[in-house]
Amino acid sequence: MLVIGKNPILEILTTEPKEFSKIILLKTLDPENRLKEIVKLAEYNKINLIYLNYNDFKNYFDSKNKSEGLSQGVIGFIKDYRYTPLRELLDNIRNVINPLILLLDEITDPHNFGAIIRSAVCLGADGIIIPKHNSAEVNHTVYKTSSGGAKHIPIARETNLKNCIEILKRNGFWIVGTDMHTNKLIYETDFKMPTGLVIGSEGFGMRKTIKDKCDILVRIPMGGRIGSLNASVSAAIFLYEIFRQKNV
Repeated sequence: MLVIGKNPILEILTTEPKEFSKIILLKTLDPENRLKEIVKLAEYNKINLIYLNYNDFKNYFDSKNKSEGLSQGVIGFIKDYRYTPLRELLDNIRNVINPLILLLDEITDPHNFGAIIRSAVCLGADGIIIPKHNSAEVNHTVYKTSSGGAKHIPIARETNLKNCIEILKRNGFWIVGTDMHTNKLIYETDFKMPTGLVIGSEGFGMRKTIKDKCDILVRIPMGGRIGSLNASVSAAIFLYEIFRQKNV
């Protein structure tokens, strides 16, 4: 799998350098500090470094249809992402007090997915569940947008999100759905409990079949002319409120 961008490559080099098989860099006379650090860490870990001139580097990205990586000057190759089975995820957090798991109901934009992962890692979520169908996967865009955060949180990719909710409930979780039409506000909700937080899709929110499985529906109060937030922004606000209640 490809990893594009200085920040995510540095993050993985720092934490799990053995993931890399090779790194390709744009040959330059005056590399910036993060590229120098990448080279230093790669050489220390005996990772194969390949330098390309601008035209070859550009042609490589064009052939891969990954033009967004050209300005970054670096691309890495790592093992395919390993999703964590839900049962394993739950076993690993068995001793966590009031764990938090995100359930992403058909988030299809990899930039939103990556941003949600980044917020989840920063704000202490314990895992993420995505459906196998109609969902963004962990790819180079998700790695870049999450600044490598996808390596720091277990992500389960399961066939049926409704079944996942039932499994979470049997393990003591309360399922909180984010819904702009409910009356209950985020600040009126006690999140100091094992929580499965459902974030709906970018355009349609939660599917009705998922909403019907929720124990609580909660919304963010809105005061402007636009009635809804981007999915990743909404997720970040919920994650921060849960973090605040559990830690402040």
